[in-house]
This record gives sequence, structure tokens and C-alpha cells, in this order.
Amino acid sequence: MKHTLLMLFISCCCLQSKQCISQVTKNAGNIVGVFDGRTPCRDLATQLNEKVTTECIKIKWRLTLYKDPVTGNPASYELLGFAYRKGNPRIGKWHIIKGTHANPEAIVYQLDQPGKEPLFLQKGDDNVLFFLDQEKKLMVGNRDFSYTLNRKKGL
Repeated sequence: MKHTLLMLFISCCCLQSKQCISQVTKNAGNIVGVFDGRTPCRDLATQLNEKVTTECIKIKWRLTLYKDPVTGNPASYELLGFAYRKGNPRIGKWHIIKGTHANPEAIVYQLDQPGKEPLFLQKGDDNVLFFLDQEKKLMVGNRDFSYTLNRKKGL
């Protein structure tokens, strides 16, 4: 009970601070999953409203999803890749919503991005996430890279 109250107090005090939210949920027991992948560069960079250079061919990604330690609900995420390096990951909140362009019952993870449109990922199964565009349509890769993230084993 004391642990639950302490976590609730910390959560309430830290709601406005991305760093604090990340620290509260950054615990191995609070990780929903860690997903890695490599995607083509240009289309996704444009969707994320990030600058892209002509040399950019692929983006290597790592997405870590965290749950609230008290409720078990989606809490925060940490996204590494492209402009989001180890020292400067994109951190935000995520939720589970339903529906894509092709399937109104599909499970979709919505990653909120401060000051930008959300990023949508369709849950293929427990091990695979698919990038969606802003219309919630599957993004199509090329012969070298796909718009998928795969669960990292051993976590």
C-alpha cells in the first residue's frame, strides 16, 4: 500500500516533466516491449516532420514501451532513431486505440509527439509492429527495408 501511494504521489508530481515520467516508468518490470527495426528514410522523416538529407537511406529504430507501475496501462515511450539519439531520445506518452484504414478492429499504438502529429503503429501480434501513415494506412517499404519493428528477444 505504501509503495502504491508513493508511486501515485511521484506520478502526480511529475506529470509535466517528460524526464520524470520516464524515470518513474523506466524499470525492467514496467517494460511492455522493446522493438527494433530499419525503415526507409524519406517517407517516415517527412511524416515525422524532421529534416532529411540526401544521404539518408535508412533509419535504425529502437522503441521501448512502458506501462504505468500502478495501473498497468500504457504510460510512456522512448524512441531512438533518426534525430533521436541515445543522448536525446524522443520521449512521450502512448495509448492503445482501435482501427486502421483497412481494419476498424485493428489494435493501434498511438505515440503522442509534442507539437506534432502522433505516430501510429499497428500491432501485428505480440512481436511485430507496423508503421502507419497519418490516414492509418500501412506504409510500404522497398526491397531493402520495411516499415516494421520486431520485438527484441531476451527482454
